[in-house]
Amino acid sequence: MPDGEGVVMANSADLLPVARVAVVLDISPERVRELVHGGRLDAVRIGRELLVDARSVEHRRSVVKPAPGRPLSARMAWGLLWLLSGHKPPWVSPSELVRLRRYAQERLPDQWPRLLSGRARVYRVRMLAGPLVRLRGDEHAVVSGPVAAGHYGADLLAGGEDEEFYVDAGRFEQLSRSRRLRLDSAEPNAVIRVPALSGVLRPPGSDGHALPAAVAADLLDAGDERSVLAAQQLLTRER
Repeated sequence: MPDGEGVVMANSADLLPVARVAVVLDISPERVRELVHGGRLDAVRIGRELLVDARSVEHRRSVVKPAPGRPLSARMAWGLLWLLSGHKPPWVSPSELVRLRRYAQERLPDQWPRLLSGRARVYRVRMLAGPLVRLRGDEHAVVSGPVAAGHYGADLLAGGEDEEFYVDAGRFEQLSRSRRLRLDSAEPNAVIRVPALSGVLRPPGSDGHALPAAVAADLLDAGDERSVLAAQQLLTRER
């Protein structure tokens, strides 16, 4: 299985062939494979056939695709997340900063899944307890998801769901090479997002949690009502 293909635990009724997904999403089969490889759609490979998780197809059809406008580049996406979290992104130009401030004023959360889709690649992985605990304190990683939302005061319990992290690309490659995580597990227990831009996870003064706006973006990607409400809480909190 190529790196980047999300793996889900599902029965055959939950899986769709690439051709069917292309019809549902009104895109080409080649684009479907690109979305799978980039972690935007969950899939499994059974023999030589690639089958896509129907839940992730429905999420993309109903949540991601309807949002208007082109996705931001990685540098602009992270610039917006920094700005919304109270930090000035040093890598953007003055004119780009004006544009980001306009996005920040508009704050259209329903557009975020598409607008910020280029911020990171998403992997669902399996990790042993020891490496998972160490990842929480890794200087090249930050905690996201419900755990981080609770840290920032959002009304969302972590529960028993997968743990979520942002991990620098270099550290992710090290973990993959050392087999401290498995990309091909049928029972993933962690979601890892690898930023498409280096040096963005820990602004000056930040702790081991992802930026509040990045956490909000992750919750909006989830799309369920409780996650969306928690994301709105994060976006309206006083900085």
